[in-house]
Amino acid sequence: MIDSIYSALFWGAAFGIFNGAVSRYALKKTLHRSEKVFYSVFVAGFFWRLIFLIAAVWLLRDKKYIILLPFAGILVFTQFVFEAVPLKKNGSKDHT
Repeated sequence: MIDSIYSALFWGAAFGIFNGAVSRYALKKTLHRSEKVFYSVFVAGFFWRLIFLIAAVWLLRDKKYIILLPFAGILVFTQFVFEAVPLKKNGSKDHT
């Protein structure tokens, strides 16, 4: 499935978009609720993305680093973009 740099970039971006969209949806649902609810969803999402990254890298442990590094890098980057942009745009008023 992931056997070249390009496929690693594609699948890393696809998984990152999926995880980022799920995180973004969860944060948007809790953005205007109490801080306790918001931060619990934020922390749970952080741990979910960390566990997903560890599992994905573990499944690719037999691949070369030239495939593993772009996959992990683009996965983390796309997840970050999907979560950080809405929080910066919408979240600075309520939860700072």
